[in-house]
Amino acid sequence: FVADYSNHKIRRVEVATGVVTTLAGSGEGGYADGVGVAARFCYPGGISISPDGGALYVEDSSNHKIRRVEVATGAVTTLAGSGEAGDTDGVGDAAEFYYPGGICISPDGGVLFVADVDNHKIRRVEVATGAVTTLAGSGTVGSADGVGDAAEFDSPYGVAISPDGGAVFVADHDNHKIRRVEVATGEVTTIAGSGTEGSADGVGDAAEFEGPVEVAISPDGSTLLVGTY
Repeated sequence: FVADYSNHKIRRVEVATGVVTTLAGSGEGGYADGVGVAARFCYPGGISISPDGGALYVEDSSNHKIRRVEVATGAVTTLAGSGEAGDTDGVGDAAEFYYPGGICISPDGGVLFVADVDNHKIRRVEVATGAVTTLAGSGTVGSADGVGDAAEFDSPYGVAISPDGGAVFVADHDNHKIRRVEVATGEVTTIAGSGTEGSADGVGDAAEFEGPVEVAISPDGSTLLVGTY
């Protein structure tokens, strides 16, 4: 499943054949819940699938919302976000995001973790209720490690969750670092990246990245793969 950013669609690609179809989205930028092409997105970005394969969760970036797409029908609903850029925790449309980027889902399917790019935060969204809270990040640009709002990010993008659900890994784009956030406590540490743009291989802060945007984790949780641009 692909978030086709500039086409404002969610696409489906058959792995065996490469056949591509549109699951949801009219192709016109905008906002509307609905089924299939009756729904509208505005630059959908991050996407994550529920453990049972029944639903996709989409960061609808320029709508500042988190959307849900039913895989079987293409029905689109809004889980959280008022549609206004902002920084408010709350339930459903009482919550606000500011250009959400990456998204991942807990192994039990109960919680989404969202890289809230322009708020410089990692947010937590309860799937059952749409309740949004801030897991980590002060909202101020910076690179400090720390717990909860004592930590700082600079335009975090991609996120991935460990197989045991205990940690979220973040591609901290403008800090050129890979960060780790403990789900239970919100504690943030830096696992790799000097903070200086570059391409050096190395261990920990001897390594360099240039604008990491995506991060994926191996099934055994031992290795992260990082994409930059």
